[in-house]
Amino acid sequence: MRILLKGFVADGINEPVRKCVLTENERIIAVEKDIYGSCAADKEYSFKNEIIAPGFIDVHGHSDLSLAANPQAASKRRQGVTCEITGNCGLSPFPVSEKNHDHLDTLYANYGIPINWQDLTGYRKMLAGRNVALKTFQLCGHNTLRAAIAGYEEKNLSGKQIKAMRQLLSNCLDQGALGMSAGLLYTPGCFADRNEIIELMRELALHNKIFTTHLRSEGNNLLESLQETFDCAQQAGLKKVVISHLKTAGKTNWHKLDAALKLIDHYRNTGMDFRFDRYPYTESQTMLSVILPPPFDTMPDRDITLALQDDKIRQDIRQSLQQKDISDWNRWRLTGTTHPEWKKFTGQKYPDLPGNMIDAVIDQLSFDATTATIGSAGMSEDNMLKIITSDLCMPGSDGYAVDHPAHSAVSNHPRSAGAIARFMRLKLDCGQSVGQCVAAATGKPAEFFNLPAIGIIAENKKADITVFSPDDIDSKASFSEPFRPADGIILTMLDGNIQFC
Repeated sequence: MRILLKGFVADGINEPVRKCVLTENERIIAVEKDIYGSCAADKEYSFKNEIIAPGFIDVHGHSDLSLAANPQAASKRRQGVTCEITGNCGLSPFPVSEKNHDHLDTLYANYGIPINWQDLTGYRKMLAGRNVALKTFQLCGHNTLRAAIAGYEEKNLSGKQIKAMRQLLSNCLDQGALGMSAGLLYTPGCFADRNEIIELMRELALHNKIFTTHLRSEGNNLLESLQETFDCAQQAGLKKVVISHLKTAGKTNWHKLDAALKLIDHYRNTGMDFRFDRYPYTESQTMLSVILPPPFDTMPDRDITLALQDDKIRQDIRQSLQQKDISDWNRWRLTGTTHPEWKKFTGQKYPDLPGNMIDAVIDQLSFDATTATIGSAGMSEDNMLKIITSDLCMPGSDGYAVDHPAHSAVSNHPRSAGAIARFMRLKLDCGQSVGQCVAAATGKPAEFFNLPAIGIIAENKKADITVFSPDDIDSKASFSEPFRPADGIILTMLDGNIQFC
């Protein structure tokens, strides 16, 4: 089928120009000033002030299994997203071995998708059978990779184990992984030393692939964590690195942004290509278990749930949580749980929950720590805008593809339904041009991640297109209404198939 789109075209590189875009099946076959003839297209759509752009790319998503359970990906498509890069923060659903299978199966259990594959090829075969309405490209998660070799508890790996990790990573890259992501805040990635990271980076460098990282610290030790990443990349000869959801967490760390950006610029000037992604919110979301004291802060979530069945351990954790300052509790909100008593309170701050908030935390973790998530305020609005408007920033939701609120197994953060549209709104409101905003969400990430078939409106590219209103694009999703569809998206086209929003 041939489809003709007429209007202002922002091609992912340049500012909008009035043109016609002709697609046939899954490809763009012509981009011209005028395309004449009544038989040129089977369907024709004309737009007055709306922008015809490449489909937006969410460079930091976690839809690995949610997409299989929610194949229409409504929360993504309704904000103009046609492509997501998955496997972020060190977590991917491959590679799978007897050492990490049960953990992954439990972690993803609420999506109803049993882990019955071993590698990226098997995972992609499963996804292809679901007829998903979102294009995805995968990163290999370091935490999953490490656990496939050594499980979740072993801290110090031998040279033989690291060599086995390199080989397994090489296999993933050969099967099409874009690179490797790290989640150095989480178990077991938090156990990795510099030598382990450097060796894996060397494998990435051999394949000319990308390293993305959730830093060990995004607050008190932000600069030290950035320096570690840059030192390791330089020693490994790695050229491309992405800092995941760059932020300065905690008011006492807000002043560090300029130093962080200066550090990034310094290493870029040495010939390394460092970028960062960001979601447009000042509240983050992570696993609830991160607020626990040692040794639980480095324990797999599944094991935390098992440990909390012991009354003495519950009491020890209760006493530790009682030492938390009220200012911390006022920053925290419940964003996800499968606990039947607490699920109805998702989105609320912990001090506003009925009863004792410490008991609420313990109840949620002891029921299922793998689905218990917490939102945390503590980021600077000014810093967020400075990050988002940087030429080095790409949009990343850190969220999930969901078709309907009832299908959300984990997240009630508004970023899943609104991050990319809100990212565009804030850039426009800060005075950036339509062309700049579109390029940041399309052409630039496609070029960086080496995705030559998408991200640009040009002849012979994939017919992945978003039509949006620059006056109206935005998201009003909130913690109380997290799945509210974005505004200003007229339609998306994926491989030539139109979906009106």
